[in-house]
Amino acid sequence: MTKKQMEDLADLIVDKLINKQKELDKEFIQDLELSNIPIEVHQKVDPKDKIIMEITRLNILLRDLEQRQEFELAIKCSQKISDLKEMLEDMK
Repeated sequence: MTKKQMEDLADLIVDKLINKQKELDKEFIQDLELSNIPIEVHQKVDPKDKIIMEITRLNILLRDLEQRQEFELAIKCSQKISDLKEMLEDMK
């Protein structure tokens, strides 16, 4: 097995572990909520997820700006979306 193949396999294993942990965390939180015990849950948001949420928000804003024909603001918004997409791509 080459070093590249081992790294690819390690990446796959880590991805599976992370996804499984997310599932278990979600189930745990649901179980706590169903227990009727007063709790506060603070979920840490992944930086990638934050960027994706911001891109989504800006896309909605962009459509609104275009409909209102506020093209200067739409251009700035579009550029910010492009910048965030590049950041997201760099994180992969």
